[in-house]
Parts: sequence; C-alpha cells; structure tokens
Amino acid sequence: MCLGIPAKVISVDQDKQGKIDYLGTKVTTNFSLLEEIEVGDWVIVHAGFAISKLNEEEAQETLALIREYTEFSENIKRKSQN
Repeated sequence: MCLGIPAKVISVDQDKQGKIDYLGTKVTTNFSLLEEIEVGDWVIVHAGFAISKLNEEEAQETLALIREYTEFSENIKRKSQN
C-alpha cells in the first residue's frame, strides 16, 4: 500500500527535475509525467516521480487528516501502554 502525502514544489528546472517539500524534508523529484508544473504547486509523488497535481485546499485537507490520524494513533498507543 502506498500513502500519497501532498508535497509542495519548491524548484523546477527546464529538464522537469526539481525539489519538493515533504513536511519539511526536501526531496529531489522528476516532474516529467505532469504538464505545466510550477513552484508553489502541490503534487503527489511515487517512486521519485510526481504523479498527480492537486490544489492547495485538497493538500491542506489531506495533511490535516494525516495529523489527526497520527495523534489518534499515538493516543491509542499511550493508552495500551498503561
């Protein structure tokens, strides 16, 4: 199973290579599968390739759900340790 975490495009060169920001981690990415990618766009990356583009609202909603799940999971883990 693959979890698609939204990442923000922080650089793109003329060869459609660049970097994304994954929750503070900078990752080199290939953008050749997408058309018209720009700095500031939000993407989903798999195996080093940006495979889809999404708008900021979708990205923020997904990130909020991931944070909520992480918090829920940590609470369950703490309760099971007591």
